[in-house]
Amino acid sequence: MRPFEQLLDSMDYLVHGNRMLAGLGVCYGTARDSRHALCGNAQEVLLGPDGFAPAARPLTGRTLYDLASLTKLFTCLCVLRLREDGRLSLDERFGEADPRFPGLRDVTVGDVLSFRAYLRSPSRVDEAANRTEALARVFAIAPAAPPAVKLYTDMNALALGHLVELRADMELYEYVQRAVLRPAGMTETFCRVPPQRLGDCANYNYECRLTDGRPVLRTDAPPGTPHDPKARVLGDGGRHLSGHAGLFSTLGDMTRLAQALLSGEVLPLAVVREIGVNRTGRPNADGTHVQYLGYQCFSRHPQQRLSEVPAYMGPCALGLSGFTGNHLSLDPEAGVFALFLGNRAHARLTTLVPPLGLSEADFGLDADGAGRVRWPSGLASPAPGLALWSSVRYVYQKDKRLHAPIWADMEALGWLVSSRRESPCR
Repeated sequence: MRPFEQLLDSMDYLVHGNRMLAGLGVCYGTARDSRHALCGNAQEVLLGPDGFAPAARPLTGRTLYDLASLTKLFTCLCVLRLREDGRLSLDERFGEADPRFPGLRDVTVGDVLSFRAYLRSPSRVDEAANRTEALARVFAIAPAAPPAVKLYTDMNALALGHLVELRADMELYEYVQRAVLRPAGMTETFCRVPPQRLGDCANYNYECRLTDGRPVLRTDAPPGTPHDPKARVLGDGGRHLSGHAGLFSTLGDMTRLAQALLSGEVLPLAVVREIGVNRTGRPNADGTHVQYLGYQCFSRHPQQRLSEVPAYMGPCALGLSGFTGNHLSLDPEAGVFALFLGNRAHARLTTLVPPLGLSEADFGLDADGAGRVRWPSGLASPAPGLALWSSVRYVYQKDKRLHAPIWADMEALGWLVSSRRESPCR
């Protein structure tokens, strides 16, 4: 089987086989060439009083995906554009650059951009009653003692988004349009989806999380509404963009972004090469590693299973993922990218924390975290006989199912030169 056919087979397996995804769009290539494929639906079901009713809408080239944490890349690009234009220095003290953040007076903009500063809010932003209360919690963000492994958090991008607005003297989405969308030729990337395009939005509603045997089914993310609850409360109905999540885009527009980054149309290539350089990762004495992170992205991790950067990309590569099922990796030295826009939230079990003494297998999941989980008996259910497919371990499927055939196909097409994978960052 040829590599591209293997990719199509893998996509079909993830959508129609183990059912981890409702739908998946894939594109990969170089600054000039690309291949893409679509599989599955933008929506499978709607929830009614009698349970899930079929309401399939297939993916198309016009489908708008919730980018989730891929939004952080746009925030990063805005920060670097301000730096290139002489309007911001990464060496500035953050709390002096933006006095609304008194807790960040002792860390630099670069510390926040690179996750060297581990930031926390005093109380959960997503539990705020409204935008005003949520903003108060955001502006109270401050450094905290870093964990041994996981440094990645939304708080850094949240703070950076407000700094961009202050220095650019405009709303974040307006500056995203000026600094990123227009230079890249992107016309289908939105903070607030136009009413006439709501029918093109993928549906991420009906996500279920099961913790200690108690399920929660979310029904607060209809199409066109950010799946991320912090982005929702801060966005105030799509009027404002947050730095960490909230953008919607098409596979074609995100392909244009990747190719524009590889060709230096958004920022000079020398600046793009900075983004994915590891600035935090190192081994711990117990054999674990502190997360390998660059500028609002993941860097290549020495343990491939834990790396958002695929094995065919080098030390300059950047990787990002979104909770909803998205992934973007890009290597400015090798000149290649891979983009996955998936939906692991729609009518799916995304999170399973078994009660003490039980395992995922006790809930019917296989070793890959796939399977179908029924609503626990004895608990009130949103509908009779409710059952959801699991996407619990989808993140670990990407290398084998998607990146492996993409790697083989790009080499067969002459798009990927193996010797360039290990080129040092310049």
